[in-house]
Amino acid sequence: MRAPGFGLRTDQLEYVQLILLSVMVGVLGALGNFGFRALIEFFTWLFQRVAWTALGIERGGYYRLLIPLILMSGGVLIMLVDRVFPEDVLGYGFPQFLEQINLGNPRIKRRWMFVKAIGASLSLGCGASVGREGPIAQIGGAIGSAVARLRNLSPDRVKVLVAAGAGAGIATTFNAPIGGLMFAQEIVLLGHTELANLTLLIIATTSAVVASHALQASHSVFVVPQFQLRSYWEMFTYGALGVALGIMGAAFIRFFHFTAGAFRKLQAPGWAKIELGLALVGVIAIGWPDNLSDGYPVINRAMAGEFGLATLAALTVTKFVGSSISLGSGVPGGVFGPIFFIGTMAGGTFQRLSAMLLPHLTGPRGSYSLVGLGAFLAATTHAPLTALFLLFEMTQGYDIALPAMIATVTALVVARAIENESIDTYRLAREGKTLQISQERLALTQIPVGAVMTKEVALVHENSPLVDLLQVAGETSQSTLPVVSSEGELSGLIVTRALLGVLAGGRELGPLINAYDIAEANCAEVLATENLYSASQIMEHEGVDELPVVERRYGGKFLGLVTRQHIVQALNRVTASVGSIAVRDEPIYWGSGYRVTRLEIPPSAAGRTIRELDPRARFSVTVLALRSVKNPDAGFTPITPDGTLNAGDLIITAGRPGDIRKFERELEQPASAASG
Repeated sequence: MRAPGFGLRTDQLEYVQLILLSVMVGVLGALGNFGFRALIEFFTWLFQRVAWTALGIERGGYYRLLIPLILMSGGVLIMLVDRVFPEDVLGYGFPQFLEQINLGNPRIKRRWMFVKAIGASLSLGCGASVGREGPIAQIGGAIGSAVARLRNLSPDRVKVLVAAGAGAGIATTFNAPIGGLMFAQEIVLLGHTELANLTLLIIATTSAVVASHALQASHSVFVVPQFQLRSYWEMFTYGALGVALGIMGAAFIRFFHFTAGAFRKLQAPGWAKIELGLALVGVIAIGWPDNLSDGYPVINRAMAGEFGLATLAALTVTKFVGSSISLGSGVPGGVFGPIFFIGTMAGGTFQRLSAMLLPHLTGPRGSYSLVGLGAFLAATTHAPLTALFLLFEMTQGYDIALPAMIATVTALVVARAIENESIDTYRLAREGKTLQISQERLALTQIPVGAVMTKEVALVHENSPLVDLLQVAGETSQSTLPVVSSEGELSGLIVTRALLGVLAGGRELGPLINAYDIAEANCAEVLATENLYSASQIMEHEGVDELPVVERRYGGKFLGLVTRQHIVQALNRVTASVGSIAVRDEPIYWGSGYRVTRLEIPPSAAGRTIRELDPRARFSVTVLALRSVKNPDAGFTPITPDGTLNAGDLIITAGRPGDIRKFERELEQPASAASG
């Protein structure tokens, strides 16, 4: 079908529209980056020029003891912004940004364009040891989402434009359109995108760089020296650099999240944690003021070869600790800047040591600092293509290609051998979430049950006699017969196969038996608002091909049936059983019909104990372990019978599916009703 005008089909016109929207996202992303930089420069001038001069800190000596006051004053302003925009300002929010794009609704709040910019610029301006890249990616993502809303695009298209906006922000920061493309494709979209979408991403990142040049000529945050390779024997040295940075990358991931966990465990209000974190970073800055902010000017000096071995090593350690404290305490900002800083200083440190031991196999320190930046980025983010293309575009040459590939790939392999999760997925994995999901599961999670269920269902009422029941069972092709009350609520389910088997066995049911007497009251059910992946998992666990769809759990109104055939048809040409899709942290099912799964403690069960609930005696369910909501980083630990449960705690249970549902229903009841 062709649309009027231009002789283009409807799908071609739609793609032209997407190209124009990508250009718009790129240009607006460049403007957003320009405004973000201006905010950073303003608050840096305010805190580190005006305030420093007023307190005399620039004189040095004992005046440096006042540096923590500068950072803590910035913390006060950050908390004021948080009061106006709660839940949108504090902390390292990039993992949640990735989770929302890949597992949730990709539409980003429009106010993030301003809130993320203000929060991060305050952090960087006062001297917090954070980066600007995570916030600029979220700002760009919010711009992409806002542009997508102008045309009311589908979630898949919104997701691409959000990634395009994030990539545009990175591209303008480093004057690297291909690097921005790789960031959007490899980190934001997790490598899952179509060729047509890659075209949209490169259009957005290139448009952003062109617009940035028009605004501020050719600008990049790094002044990169010319890369020099003295001998191809240096490949061994760069390989050793990769090993060292791979080990350090895995250590940084764990230390970073250990520090964040320590702050979460701290029994103190949020503002106190932020002030404590900023005060500690300020104490570090008394001895090492180069540790303040993202340190890009310091990175440029290191690449120019200005620092000696002791200074490079000290800056590596102070940024390693300072950035973990800053972001772990809840200060807004990103982690890319600290990663760049640590990688640069660690690369320079390695070069100085290598020059002492192997002077003929070691090139200039600026070259090792540059490669160290990329290798450490790959080790911590598990995104080697992003690191490589950033290096290629920053150096404007490919002499760095072979050393960079050797160091980057080696660092990635070593880091993943020690810690399989990246710095952005580490905590999500500890919460039982994975962003690395199959395309089939991703499709199923986007389709609600209500969209494919059938309302043309053969059902029976509670008081239907056996004769009517047998007649309906003989005339329908359904494998189950829903039993409903006079109000239309689901009372139970009859499996026709089991019913016919009872009759064939000669069992006398009696003339007074009705549908309610035969139905399984404690049957599996699914909500219309749940997705098809959840429905497929229930089918697999229960060993059924049909599920009743209800308005709400436990006695809700019956709405229809969803079948395995519906799910297969929705996937369009998927022939394998969708219930067998394997993902991380799924329940384990034993041949005896038992299963091991997780339950979240609802508010109604808060304050109760396992001894009080007595699930083993009352429901034949065993509670194996618990993960406390107050200390999620501790993982699952053996259950204490007299320990008080909290809303949000996760417990590991073992039992038959029906028994676990009974126990789950008991948890949903208020303590007074349960005891009564």
